[in-house]
Amino acid sequence: MHSILVVDDEPALRELLATALSEPGYTVHVAADGYEALCILVEHPVDLLLTDVVIPGISGFELARQAKLMRPQLHVIYTSAYYDRADDGDGPIYGDLLPKPLRTRDLLKAVRREFGDEAMSC
Repeated sequence: MHSILVVDDEPALRELLATALSEPGYTVHVAADGYEALCILVEHPVDLLLTDVVIPGISGFELARQAKLMRPQLHVIYTSAYYDRADDGDGPIYGDLLPKPLRTRDLLKAVRREFGDEAMSC
């Protein structure tokens, strides 16, 4: 099964996302900021980065740029309550943007789409 790194500075939301993604069988790692996320990416095989755009340290966009340098095949999904546009003005972004508040069904659908598992039931 695939491995997902969830990055969000809100502990309750991190836990909710980790639980929602663990239930269908994904391996989930969590981080509270971009620097912690980069350390996890160095230490663990991760297939998908699910990151809030606004996180402490470095933005989710910058985190994705650095992560893609480390792992070019990494899938990326962004979350945000503030952004509704497809780029950050400083270069490309690498995945879909899901608006907050997140619906679990929409999250799982986006994750399955990234992995090509769209036929899996919700």
